[in-house]
Amino acid sequence: MNDPSMCIARDHFASTSAGRDVDYQVLLPSDWEEGERLPLVLHLHGAMSSSASLELARPFYEDLLQRGEFPRAVVACPSTPTAGGFYMDWPDGASWEALITDEFPEHLAVKYGPFTETALIGASMGGYGALKVAFGDPDRFAAVAAISPAVFPGETPEDVPQPNLPSVLGDLHQAMANGSGDADTYVGNSVYGRARFNAHRIRDTALPILVDCGAADEFLLHEGADYLHGVLTELGIAHEFRLVEGAGHVGPAADARTRDAIRFVGAALGPFRRSNHGVHAAGEHRG
Repeated sequence: MNDPSMCIARDHFASTSAGRDVDYQVLLPSDWEEGERLPLVLHLHGAMSSSASLELARPFYEDLLQRGEFPRAVVACPSTPTAGGFYMDWPDGASWEALITDEFPEHLAVKYGPFTETALIGASMGGYGALKVAFGDPDRFAAVAAISPAVFPGETPEDVPQPNLPSVLGDLHQAMANGSGDADTYVGNSVYGRARFNAHRIRDTALPILVDCGAADEFLLHEGADYLHGVLTELGIAHEFRLVEGAGHVGPAADARTRDAIRFVGAALGPFRRSNHGVHAAGEHRG
């Protein structure tokens, strides 16, 4: 098992949680053998995207594996919808969070597991989903990395300024309250609400957390990321915060930031596990 390359497998399964067939892609070592126990990394894509997101990230995973900066692992990305999805459980519809937390990993475990541990990484909408899932049950995860996460500078439906709600972000904002404006439902679907409710568990597990955002994000997500940094600091939750000067939501810095996030997750897994994760100041970026 010395081949440093990785291969993509494409598949689908009938999801009870989603009430439909769900396409997904899996990235794994080219010389993976049945029975080999590896960690699982759930790679969550952004809005208006799909499991094809993993194909775009494949060169980063493969290069870091070759460099010894990412362990042998199974990386998997399911296709989830934006409208009616948003990595949420809908009261009268599909349960997309349950798909991520339970059904999809269980399905993967039959084919590629059992897994030694599970980590989460996501960008934009996927960053929101990764943080929400991790903070909802921190004991289950080895690490979480969020790149330009779709989080807002406010904790209730009324707190979020209108400029922070363009297009799909406005849809997410409404969806967090299931379209009702109910504050309790909104908080239950909020990264901040999960962090506050489970702060003691997150601290006790010393969950490695990365929040990375460009300081020139076109959708003003840097304001939400900075707000999240403040909440986690207030709660005494250790995390790594990177606000990258001049970087937007996409652009030249995006590839380097994605690589760094993958490296961060890799450092928390198995033999790569690092013992300390600290809080870093806004503006710091580690390459």
